[in-house]
Amino acid sequence: MRIQVLRLPLYEIGGVAEEPFALIVDQAPDEGDGWWMPSLAVFSEQGGARGVFVTGHTVEIVEPQLPDLVDHVPIGDPAERAEH
Repeated sequence: MRIQVLRLPLYEIGGVAEEPFALIVDQAPDEGDGWWMPSLAVFSEQGGARGVFVTGHTVEIVEPQLPDLVDHVPIGDPAERAEH
C-alpha cells in the first residue's frame, strides 16, 4: 500500500492562496474487516486533504512540468498597474 499526494489547482480567495491536495492510496489490500478505511478518511481530513481515493490498482501521479524560470507574477489591481 502506498500513499501519494495529488496536488490540485492553486486558487486564491480574498488575498489568501491555497494549494489543495488529495491523497491517493494505491496498491491497497482488500478491505478485509474494513477497520482501516474509516481511520484513513479521518487521517486525510485531519491532514487537510480535500479527499482520499483508495484502489487496489497501481496509480501513477503525473505532475505537470513547471517552467525552468518563472517570471514575476504581478500583484494588485490591474488598473493601478496600467496607470504607472
